[in-house]
Amino acid sequence: RERERERERLPGLAMSQLLSIKETEFVAQDQLITILPNFRMPEISLVAGIIGPFEPQQPVQVPLWLALQLRKEGKCGIIAPDWLDIDNLQATEAQERQDEKNFTPLPYHYAEIASMLLKTAQSDVKDSRKVRTVLANISDLRSCKIKSGLKSIKGKVDFIKLNNISAMELYGIRKFSIKTLNTFKSLSQATGYEPSQISQSASFGNSTQSQSQFSQEDDF
Repeated sequence: RERERERERLPGLAMSQLLSIKETEFVAQDQLITILPNFRMPEISLVAGIIGPFEPQQPVQVPLWLALQLRKEGKCGIIAPDWLDIDNLQATEAQERQDEKNFTPLPYHYAEIASMLLKTAQSDVKDSRKVRTVLANISDLRSCKIKSGLKSIKGKVDFIKLNNISAMELYGIRKFSIKTLNTFKSLSQATGYEPSQISQSASFGNSTQSQSQFSQEDDF
C-alpha cells in the first residue's frame, strides 16, 4: 500500500522530467513484466488496474515492482522481456556501431529494468554474463554519440532534439544541457543577440549512464 500511495504522488513529477535517479528507478518499476507464479490467487486491484488471476506456471503480467518482490520471496519466476535476449541485444549493439549519429530504439526505462532484473533475478535472464557485457557496450556507444553531439553545438541553439532517449540517459545529460543552454541565454542577453538572427538547432540521440551499472554482478 505504501508503494501505491507513493505512486499516486509521482505522475506529475514524472511529466516534469525533474526526477532524481531513485525516482526514475521508482517510476520504471510500474512497467509491466511477465511472471510465472507458483501460487494460486484471484485477481487483485491496484491503482494501475486489476492484475491476475494467478495460477501456478501460467504467465501473467504484473508491475515490475510486484514481480521483483514475488521473486525475492521465491513465489515466481520472471520471464525476461524480448529486448533483453542476448541475440536482440547483440543486434542492437551492431546497429549502434553502424550508425554513428542515430540511436537504436530501446524501452524508455531499459537501463533501470535491466539493472533491477540482473540484480534480483539474474538466473531468470539467459546468458546473464553476456547480457551485462553487451548492455555495457551499448551504454558506452550511446554515451560517445551524445558527447559527440554536444561537441557539435556551435553558436546559438534554440532547442536540442533528443531521439530515442531513455530515462537514465536523459537524467545523465539534463544538468549539463540546462547549464549549457542557460549559458547561451546569458551570453545572448549580454551581447544583444537575437535568436531570429541565426536559427540553429542541434539534433542527436542520447546520453547514457556509466556502464558500471551493468559491469558488476549482483547477488540475487
